[in-house]
Amino acid sequence: MAYGLAILASATALALTPSAATARATYQVWGITYGDCYDADGWYEWTADGSAGGYPKYDTDGVITVAPWANCDSWIDSAVLLYSGKKWQNGSWTTIGWKKPPSYGDEFETDYELKFNDVRDIRFKVCNVHDGITDGCDSVS
Repeated sequence: MAYGLAILASATALALTPSAATARATYQVWGITYGDCYDADGWYEWTADGSAGGYPKYDTDGVITVAPWANCDSWIDSAVLLYSGKKWQNGSWTTIGWKKPPSYGDEFETDYELKFNDVRDIRFKVCNVHDGITDGCDSVS
């Protein structure tokens, strides 16, 4: 009887685990630039969307807001959110170098949209911008 219950429990656990095609996760994310000048705060969601070229691929959604966090006006002009990763296109995985996602906002804060399809290994960082230079970056996770 105990053996039968163990098999039933194992089968139930497997049935409750989403398959790779429907797996979904949502996370709160946060990061801050060097000098604590700007912070990045928001949510990021991914949904598994099958596989390609031997790797899982995902569709994503989310918004990260970048806003001033401390008084760094004397040496920092603004901040930017950047992302990188891999994208499945034209039958192969291509590298996405660090780039800015679509955004909207005003002089006080900027919202970045994180809607990507057929991607993997997406990473975010928030960086200070001063005198046309982007640096003082830290990861957003």
